[in-house]
Amino acid sequence: MKSKTKDSYLGKYGEIILAVAFFLVFDMAVLVLNFYISYEISKDAFSINMAGRQRMLSQRMTKALLTAESDIGRGMPANDSLEELKKTTHLFDTTLHGFRDGGIVMGGDDHEHPLEPVKTEAGRSLLTDAELIWNPYQQLLAPLTANSFSTEQMAAAEDYARKNNLKLLKLMNGLTTELEKNAGAKADTLRKVQMGGMMLALLNFAFILFKFIRRLRENDRKLEVARQETSEILTTVKDGLFLLDAEFKLGSQFSESMPHILGRKVSPQMDFRDLLGDMVSPQTLELATDYIALLFSDSVTESLMGDLNPLTSLEIVVRNERDEPSRRFLNMQFNRVLEDGKISHLLVTLIDITAQVELEQALVDVRKTAKAEMEIMLDLLKVNPMTLEQFLKNSETSLLEVNDRLRSVSSGNQRNMVTVIFRKIHAMKGEAAALGLEIFESQAQQFEEHLSRLLSKGDVSGEDLLALPLPLEEMLQRITMVRGLVERLAAYHDAFAPAMSQSEGEEFANNLNTLTKRIADDHGKSVHLFADIAELDKLSPNIKTELKDITVQLLRNAIAHGIEPADERTTLAKPPVGNIYLAIKPMEPGEFELTVRDDGRGLSPEKIKNALIRTQRYTESQLSEFSDKQILMKIFEPGFSTLEKASRDAGHGIGMDVVKHKIEQLGARLHIRSQINGYTQFSIQFSAFGG
Repeated sequence: MKSKTKDSYLGKYGEIILAVAFFLVFDMAVLVLNFYISYEISKDAFSINMAGRQRMLSQRMTKALLTAESDIGRGMPANDSLEELKKTTHLFDTTLHGFRDGGIVMGGDDHEHPLEPVKTEAGRSLLTDAELIWNPYQQLLAPLTANSFSTEQMAAAEDYARKNNLKLLKLMNGLTTELEKNAGAKADTLRKVQMGGMMLALLNFAFILFKFIRRLRENDRKLEVARQETSEILTTVKDGLFLLDAEFKLGSQFSESMPHILGRKVSPQMDFRDLLGDMVSPQTLELATDYIALLFSDSVTESLMGDLNPLTSLEIVVRNERDEPSRRFLNMQFNRVLEDGKISHLLVTLIDITAQVELEQALVDVRKTAKAEMEIMLDLLKVNPMTLEQFLKNSETSLLEVNDRLRSVSSGNQRNMVTVIFRKIHAMKGEAAALGLEIFESQAQQFEEHLSRLLSKGDVSGEDLLALPLPLEEMLQRITMVRGLVERLAAYHDAFAPAMSQSEGEEFANNLNTLTKRIADDHGKSVHLFADIAELDKLSPNIKTELKDITVQLLRNAIAHGIEPADERTTLAKPPVGNIYLAIKPMEPGEFELTVRDDGRGLSPEKIKNALIRTQRYTESQLSEFSDKQILMKIFEPGFSTLEKASRDAGHGIGMDVVKHKIEQLGARLHIRSQINGYTQFSIQFSAFGG
């Protein structure tokens, strides 16, 4: 079957195959002959050039000789002329010997080249005559080129040059003419070969054309069909396709979807940089330009360039017919187009990946939501349901109260409003931290940072308050979400049994221990907490809430401000682990006392005074009128902190303000005792029935 197909193929195309084979063989023969003759002509051209240079060198030698004689006669140095004479003499002699025997000579480009010997009889005769003149001339010039000569030697050389220079020049002219004649003959031969080759090639081509004319028509028809198919592809393809040349010009054809994808007009030969100009930043445009330039470089491997493409995820804004903006994400991929093994264009594929990016973002959001819900569920499993419900209720009440205050705030009272909101959010953050509810603590921390920026700017305007309802709404939504999770977890009663078996005082003590460890780790400290708060269970719910907030704020303050790092404590002959004592004890009937004591730095009036001056709250002269006790009480001022850098546990200047506010709400009495490098103790005496 294969043999039959082969015979059929040869029978159908035999004449054409033979014609093409003959054409290739003949063309190769002509090409080889052309190459050989051209090579010979190129060698002759170099020889002609060297012969012409011999004429010029004979003149330069004579001029240099006469110049040297003139300079010496005038008593001037002739070094330059003698150097020129030495150089021209050497070039003339080596070239003359090259024409006679062949060899390597210095060309006009100051590089060495091979020089073919003259082979014609007339040329050899001219060389013989030239040598008869040159050899005596060279001997006369030898002392001069060696820069060791007498006046008589100079005169003899000059006299010989005057008599024989024209003879030598004529001989070199004759050599040039002879070489040109020889090269001309070779050129005539080359033209005849080329003419004969062209005639035979035309005849052969006419034969091939005659045989292929019908097939060419058929191919034209097929090409038209292919062109139509290409046009249909460019019309229907959803991706953008176009060619880009090394001058950053777009090709004449591109897919019709390109203007729609880019949201702008695209025209042939448009500069790609102008197309990108208003879609990307100047830095991205520069990177894209450099990347495309590298793709046109043969020295760079295309497969290694993919990761450097700065246009793999390009975000642009497109406006529709109603001038409505929409965001799109595009991916531009570049592939080299090779012609004759060289990079001629880049095929650019423009893909709209908006749906893909949005899907990926949606998946990320879903994962974040799922992770957040899982973390919340794990945190919720640690908290007593009743305690959690009370936290959610208190937080919701505080947030709704803040929302109501924002609606009714009056002009000129904005800064005070921000302070009130700050106080409530900080208290909520403290309670969340005590319960280990990271999700609420971090959200409150973000809100605090925004409030802190408002307070730091000085005057707070009504416009500044317009942004506050948004984070409030987010926190309320988070509370609603947690309530939903609690309801879903309600069926898993056993999971809550351990927490429910504890008293509220025990649970709060455990939460405080967890909070202590977390804050101490964040600040690089070691702290031990001793909590004796069983009496908490005997208090009313309202007092418990206020007392918990006070306790958390004082505990944070003790760890962040009071307890020193281990190395500092060791220097002060203290144990490396700091100690905090926290207790609720009964006093007189119906009276209780909350005590928070740490064995840290103590309260330094001088340090507080310096911080007050640094923050420009008071001048040094104003503070000089205050007692140390009055200075210590300044730690309760809103926004004041001795820390220069705030963290999520201290530094905002709101924790002690919350303590002061809560103490006032309880109608309690505060006593502070402190010793520098010794201890700090806060004692709060309050009634079991409130203020």
